[in-house]
Amino acid sequence: MHLAFVDSNPPALQAIRLAKEAGHRVTYLQSAHTQYPLTDANLALVSSVDRLVDGLVTTDDDAVTEALAECHAAHPIDFVTTQHEMSAEAVAAACRALGLRGTSPEAVLLARRKDRCRAALQAAGLASARFATATDEAQTLAAAERIGYPVVLKPPSGAAGLLARIVHDAAEARAAWRAWQHSLDAIPEDWRGQFRRGVLVEEFLVGELVSAEIGARDGQFFPLCISGRFRWAGDGVTALGSFIPADLAAHQAAACWEYARRVCRAIGADIGVFHLEIMVTRRGPVLVEFNPRVMGGGLPAAYRHATGQEVYAALLAVLDGSDEVPAPLPRAGCTAVRVVIPREAGRLGPGATLAPLAEHPSVKEVIGFGEYRTGPGSEVARGQALARFIVQETDRTALERTSEQLLSRLEPLLGVPLMTGGYRPGGPAHQGSAR
Repeated sequence: MHLAFVDSNPPALQAIRLAKEAGHRVTYLQSAHTQYPLTDANLALVSSVDRLVDGLVTTDDDAVTEALAECHAAHPIDFVTTQHEMSAEAVAAACRALGLRGTSPEAVLLARRKDRCRAALQAAGLASARFATATDEAQTLAAAERIGYPVVLKPPSGAAGLLARIVHDAAEARAAWRAWQHSLDAIPEDWRGQFRRGVLVEEFLVGELVSAEIGARDGQFFPLCISGRFRWAGDGVTALGSFIPADLAAHQAAACWEYARRVCRAIGADIGVFHLEIMVTRRGPVLVEFNPRVMGGGLPAAYRHATGQEVYAALLAVLDGSDEVPAPLPRAGCTAVRVVIPREAGRLGPGATLAPLAEHPSVKEVIGFGEYRTGPGSEVARGQALARFIVQETDRTALERTSEQLLSRLEPLLGVPLMTGGYRPGGPAHQGSAR
């Protein structure tokens, strides 16, 4: 099989490795501005492909279409995929223009427009949050009043929770709208077109925020994993990490899987592995957002340690039509990825180190400074990911305790205050992308 990967988030480069090990031909279209650092390890993965197209603006429909057309003419492509949500629209447009196989372009474009996705759910009779799309301050305030405070303001086609806000009254909504206009300049230039589609005003959902990873192929569905979330109690927005398995009763998990299947059908997501963020509310599962890609951030590493299997093996099995799609159950205990995040902007100390993580017996992997383009002496922003670590314990309570203790030990060694603490199950949680 000839697979074309268009851009990638950092962990999904492992999909290239697995594809090559499985004997597939691989073409890779690399962004001019990669989300991952060009470390020796990452460069080795990228260099292993059969054909590399480098320096591409992977959010540009025409550029991606032209590059894929040239690659397809030289060696017919069987499937095109991207594991970078900001490239998903360009890939969908290219597949539609060239007749190449990928996840349904219509489904991808629906998923990338959260307002249109919500409308599709409503049309299908599925539970969804109340919402409206606004293009100016007056519309934002009117929509928030109509929906009822608190509401969530976020881009209809954003990524990584950027610019997402919870507002509790008109004054906060007005301030958030005005701050939004200045914040757009901080978004990477190649992404700004997708961020400039107004503001999505949504009902604030209360419940347990989880992620469901589900594979789909021609009407068949392959449940992989449901993970829970840690959120910072300081703002209810910032993702501190995720844990596997989620704290759900059996009937809640079953309801999430059935809901995920129905969402895929409603938007036409026909083939791929998808990351659905779902709020488990008193009225049942409600979609937060649908991501037409595999889980990101540190979750693939947590999944590997929790199950002994790479999640990208499931993706390749779905794409190549295998009868068996690997979906091992999590091992006993609880596995989490925790993010090291500054609570305030500052500078890491000259002796900043992550040594306490590597030395702890419950820590299974450290994704260190090099993967986040930071290190001793670096200027860091509030909310910036500095590192991640995978921790395993007997249960979630022990896991949280160990994680908090480790972060407390790191704080004086890094020289900046860190975000610690999160919501307990059943508490309010903000709907937005979490990494």
